[in-house]
Amino acid sequence: MLQRVIVVTAAWLEIVVGVTAITALGVMCRLLFAAEPEGAAMPLGRLAGVALLALGIACLPSRSAESCRNAVLGLFVYNFGTATLLAWVGFATTLRGALLWPGVLLHVVIAVALLTQLLAMRRVGALRRIEPER
Repeated sequence: MLQRVIVVTAAWLEIVVGVTAITALGVMCRLLFAAEPEGAAMPLGRLAGVALLALGIACLPSRSAESCRNAVLGLFVYNFGTATLLAWVGFATTLRGALLWPGVLLHVVIAVALLTQLLAMRRVGALRRIEPER
């Protein structure tokens, strides 16, 4: 149950951020990086928004699918990578908007929650291989 809540929450957050990047990229850039998107950043930012939207939709668990390990893994990789990239931006550049560090923290929290779910799935899978089927 907890795994489903974590995956659904993470997926919906990616959908909301993706739609925001597509529709209000300038606002998002100002809040994250305290800068305006210029030149190629506009279409690339919107492309990233489309990718986030697609990731979120792909990771929404279906009612019929019992296992969602790939969705959890995909969301983990995305959140870990995003936390790492945003933290690097905060430390290595001057692009620091009001939501940069809260964004890093949010992605770290989501990545840790997803990692705990992945580790729990691994333990359950290992136990299933050890125990004989009845």
